[in-house]
Amino acid sequence: MEVPSPFRQAPHEGGLAGGLAAGEQILRSEVHGELRIDPDRTRRHQGNAAIDPYDISDIMARYAPTRGDLTKGNVENEIDFNWKRFETYGKPDYAESRMYQDQGWRPVQHHHFPGRFAPPGTQGPVVVKDMILMERPMRLTVQARSEEILEATRAMQVHREKIPVTPEGHYERTVYANRTQREAISIPE
Repeated sequence: MEVPSPFRQAPHEGGLAGGLAAGEQILRSEVHGELRIDPDRTRRHQGNAAIDPYDISDIMARYAPTRGDLTKGNVENEIDFNWKRFETYGKPDYAESRMYQDQGWRPVQHHHFPGRFAPPGTQGPVVVKDMILMERPMRLTVQARSEEILEATRAMQVHREKIPVTPEGHYERTVYANRTQREAISIPE
């Protein structure tokens, strides 16, 4: 038993095949008036290039050439850029936005980079998918990094002090190498 498909009707039955041909001519003539050949148009990417909408490497190269490295340059004159979460499950997360502002981050506006993330003249912050582009002075980023490193070092010191005094069977025994005294190691041939 066959079920007839509406798309495979015979042309003599006056089905879709006959109606589309006439409709296509009308549709094409209407659209053709709006279309034009643009000889100046080019492609920005060649081949099967992946387009990363979050790529800001050129912006970072211009505004933060040392990426916050104190030994390479003057971080006082650099600006750090970072993509931050703007939405959670499709809704703006205002508590997280407030936390970012408290840490010195501000949203980058479209007029700072006209035509880069949206057509020229677009107003408001740069939001791509569910991420927002934010900026802050590099000195604040360096300060935050040093606080994170200090906190991680402190946590490791506490952990290393508690491991040796933990009773047998309560915690997995771990032996840490003392890296303050360097020993010669033998390298097999």
